[in-house]
Amino acid sequence: MTASPTTLAPASAASGRSGRPHTLFTAALVTALALLTLNYGLIDLIDGFTGIVDQSRHVVLDAGWGAIFGVVLPLGLLAQLRRPCQRIAGLQQTALVAGVLAGARVAGGALWYLALRAALLTATGLLLAVHPARGEMLRRGASAQPPLLGLGMVAALPCLVYATRMISAQRRDLPPLDAESNGMHHWTVMAALGLAVVGLAFLASLGTHGWRIPASSAALAALVWGLSSVRAPTAAGAEGRGWAIAAIAWALAMIAATVGAGRMPRPKLGASREELQPARMRVG
Repeated sequence: MTASPTTLAPASAASGRSGRPHTLFTAALVTALALLTLNYGLIDLIDGFTGIVDQSRHVVLDAGWGAIFGVVLPLGLLAQLRRPCQRIAGLQQTALVAGVLAGARVAGGALWYLALRAALLTATGLLLAVHPARGEMLRRGASAQPPLLGLGMVAALPCLVYATRMISAQRRDLPPLDAESNGMHHWTVMAALGLAVVGLAFLASLGTHGWRIPASSAALAALVWGLSSVRAPTAAGAEGRGWAIAAIAWALAMIAATVGAGRMPRPKLGASREELQPARMRVG
């Protein structure tokens, strides 16, 4: 006996669908681990607070590299390992940072970043192709977060000025000349860090599924830079202790806004219209 085509087609489709979660899991995990290890995301993050690797010569530049490749990008990728259909914002975050790195590369004239950008975009494309919520990649979320939008606007001008200064340092090849990883100087990634923090805050404010991922990543990136700059306020990439404290305060405000949004009461299933209205609207 031979099986009819109608029975084979659904089985084949089901097999393809069942393979996608495994591909997504593997690709996200491998890419995150590569960024943490082969691209020195983790070791530079640690060095940004300890100065062990580079004898504290450029701790803030190392912290900035670690913030991007040891915190922001890995968080967005690792978030896809569990319930990815509810965390498309993590993949949006990866694409955003890849775009920011490309822009900083063009502005700063750092050609070595071309290969890194190509690798990140390739990985993002592969993950998107097998992602269960790929249709939401370019859609606006249903639960906008105005407080995060406000915090992004507060940080926009200082971060833009900072990114401009870092791009200028890259173009002029300012020291320390040995502050590089895989042949890429850290000035460019510092510019990308400033732009990414604002971009992530704006992305989180759109309220796409998993918006807490970019919100938390923006807060952690600013916190890493701020704490490292407090430790070494005159180091390359720092802007003094005052701006460091401001960055820490902004990061804490982002965390508070993210946590506060999670504690807002949600309507009960089957609740009447009167129950859904605020109490002040029902009085009188």
